[in-house]
Amino acid sequence: MIKQLSALAIFSAVAVASMAQDATNAEISEPKWTYKMSGFIDPQFWMDTREVVSAREEQMLFYPAPKKLDTDGNDINAKPSNNALAITARIGMKIGAPDLLNAKISGYLEGDFTGATNDGINMLRLRHAYINMRWEKSNLLLGQYWHPMVAHEVMPGTRPLNMGIPFHPYSRYVQARYTQYLGGLELSEIASFQLDNKAVGPDGGSTAYLRNSCIPELNAQLCYRTDNLLLGAMFNYVLLQPRTSVTVTDAYKTYKTDTKIGSTAVSVFGKLNVSELSIRFQGIYGDNLVEQGLLGGYIESALNSDNKYEYSNLGTTTLWVDLGRAKGVCRPGLFAGYGMNNNFGDEVNNDATVYGRGFDIEYVWRVQPRVGFYPSDYLNFFAEVEYTNAAYGKRVDNGEKYHYESDYNVGNYRFIVAAVLNF
Repeated sequence: MIKQLSALAIFSAVAVASMAQDATNAEISEPKWTYKMSGFIDPQFWMDTREVVSAREEQMLFYPAPKKLDTDGNDINAKPSNNALAITARIGMKIGAPDLLNAKISGYLEGDFTGATNDGINMLRLRHAYINMRWEKSNLLLGQYWHPMVAHEVMPGTRPLNMGIPFHPYSRYVQARYTQYLGGLELSEIASFQLDNKAVGPDGGSTAYLRNSCIPELNAQLCYRTDNLLLGAMFNYVLLQPRTSVTVTDAYKTYKTDTKIGSTAVSVFGKLNVSELSIRFQGIYGDNLVEQGLLGGYIESALNSDNKYEYSNLGTTTLWVDLGRAKGVCRPGLFAGYGMNNNFGDEVNNDATVYGRGFDIEYVWRVQPRVGFYPSDYLNFFAEVEYTNAAYGKRVDNGEKYHYESDYNVGNYRFIVAAVLNF
């Protein structure tokens, strides 16, 4: 609580100082610094018809939980529950600085109360913190911002915290993002580093796997833009080193290792505005995208005869589309997504270890209609129904190996109502 009050006090102190500085700048006719605070209060209430795989007190829903049968064959997970949270309340500050190096200089600082982990819920955590330098034909962004796989102008119009997970990627990385403007084309190159959204591996979620590879996550994307149309494509590459040493338990020996695993992903995305209608979509095909909130990961073999681990990727294919009215008092919309486990059914050695999400799932799909009521710019109300269906497999053992075969589907309805006060 003390940390939260301290953080809010800092925001307030900066705002007061900014007004004093503006007055001083006006007196001495120097270039002005500008500060504009913004944010919202966003309480959400929801009910699920069964247990779900989720994060942040179940507010970030991935998909329905698998069956969990009791002695009589009853599904323990087939039970409803409800909850309400206001942790997505957000506070941010836009900062305008004097021009420098022929560039327009600005910055942005933003936080919310979802915490970096479940244990940190209700604590202020950093969402965005970046410096932006804009020239006539180029732009440089330095700091924490949306991961490059998140096409920030092409995001679902849903209100819940999951924002389309596990179909739409959702994470923020510290990065250096350079963009060149070539007429109607935009070419971006990004190098980024993990923090809240960590890769998974032998030590659980950790940024060490990326840091040990000595290569940041790399992304390149090309966009075409007109007044009402945005089309883009991107390529992403990440190199992980899950271990720095291996231990042969039987021989009580430890050896240094530098074995790595590289993973790639490609994506196409777009947005079209037609009158009051906004159409957005994104398709992704890639490996090891678990830190983006999607299915996937990688497999670590048992130690081989050379005392080394070998790695193989687990991939996913996703597609989502969002239709919605972007203006008016009543704004209906619809989100639909589909995600497929590209490696479902692959044989795996019994002594191998799987790091990731949804290895026993063949596919997941979601339909999510919504309606928003906008009586004013500052106070809005929302209602959504989110139906998510997951196809689980059953494990089939075959000697030293096993695989999953199609078994059953489970579905969950989530009913959501929310109110938003923007400031």
